[in-house]
Amino acid sequence: MQYSRRTFLARSTLVAASSTVAYRLAADDLSKNDRPTVALIGAGWQSDTKRRGRGIAIGQQATAFADLPVICELDSEAGEFAREQLTEGRAELVNDYRRVLDRPEIDAVLIATPDHWHAKIAIEAMRAGKDVYCEKPVATTIEEGKKIRETVHQTGRVFQVGTQQRSEYDSRFLKAIALVRDGRVGKLQRIHIGLGPGWEGGPFQTESAPASLDWERWLGPAPLTDYIKQRTHRTFRWWYEYAGGQICDWGAHHVDIAQWAIGQQDGGPREVGGTATWNQPLTETGMPTRSDSYNTPIDFSVTCQFPNDVEMVIDAGRNGITFEGDQGRFFVNRGTLEGVPVQALRQRPLPEDAITRLYNGKPPVSHMQNFMECLKTRATPISDIDSHHRILTTCHLANLSLRLNRTLKWDAKAERVSGDDVANALMDRSYRSGYEIEGV
Repeated sequence: MQYSRRTFLARSTLVAASSTVAYRLAADDLSKNDRPTVALIGAGWQSDTKRRGRGIAIGQQATAFADLPVICELDSEAGEFAREQLTEGRAELVNDYRRVLDRPEIDAVLIATPDHWHAKIAIEAMRAGKDVYCEKPVATTIEEGKKIRETVHQTGRVFQVGTQQRSEYDSRFLKAIALVRDGRVGKLQRIHIGLGPGWEGGPFQTESAPASLDWERWLGPAPLTDYIKQRTHRTFRWWYEYAGGQICDWGAHHVDIAQWAIGQQDGGPREVGGTATWNQPLTETGMPTRSDSYNTPIDFSVTCQFPNDVEMVIDAGRNGITFEGDQGRFFVNRGTLEGVPVQALRQRPLPEDAITRLYNGKPPVSHMQNFMECLKTRATPISDIDSHHRILTTCHLANLSLRLNRTLKWDAKAERVSGDDVANALMDRSYRSGYEIEGV
């Protein structure tokens, strides 16, 4: 379903307001002198239908814990709206993220730009001495993820990925992981991950970019191309130049939970392969043949073979995760945790520390609160770059196998596709002159 700008703004305001109420009580415990100073990079016209609000809701969560003196946004209309909603017009509005990184009083940045900007901004922010909260997926390629991981380790900065299923939604996903690890489905055999289908669309018309948007800079590292409104805002994710479609969007959430459940936070699949339908034909090397139509998968089904004989199927079915073992199965998504093993918890609850063991020995808090606490303690956040890079690699491999229409064999230790030079070449991408990622 498409939303008008007016409808989206109204709904975003409601989402942001409700998010703030949820965390205000905990934030009030913080002394004014303890509040860090953060900047929001990418306020965005992002969809509220994914229950996260993206840049705007994150800003509201952050302002419950931190001061927000500056907002960076390339669309002046979106920036003005965010400034009013988040700071009642007090924040300075800039359109160049480097002016944020130049400011010594900024402790951390919240990155909610389109995906193709994440890696460059995050790496430069850490090298400028800033901690980082970055929306998922943090990288558009496997090599970008490796570069971010390397920079986190080199700089020692706190880096939280915006995968809120690790913290929120009534701990449903943490309970799901605990059920698997406590043997409540017996020996785990299969994980089915439904993401819903990608979007159909195109051919679209080119037109002049709106006066409020700096289109050339919005493109940034991506190839220079004529403006098509469907390339921007919410629908940027259906173009491989800027994102990874449904597989990297929702997959970054659900594959994360699945690999955490099976202890593959630092591993990966052995083999990945599947089929998909597309908005346009692709070349033999996985590249789009048209510039006026979406080019990420619509309908898809990918099978990933993991160690210990666990099969993970990622497809366009009902959004959520089904864990299947030789003694039972259950389903979890953001709205429900259901199945016979879940019902059995009434008679045989999980161990008292089952959830806190997953959450670094502490009771879960909001995702943003976890990040803010780590700014002070310098502890590793609940959604760390090492595990996120590994699960996102699975998503990227799924996309690569679909683009190339063949099964890929993955060497998780070497982080290379075995015997496939074309696939390995697609693990990285070229950057437009002036927008390269430097220093790594």
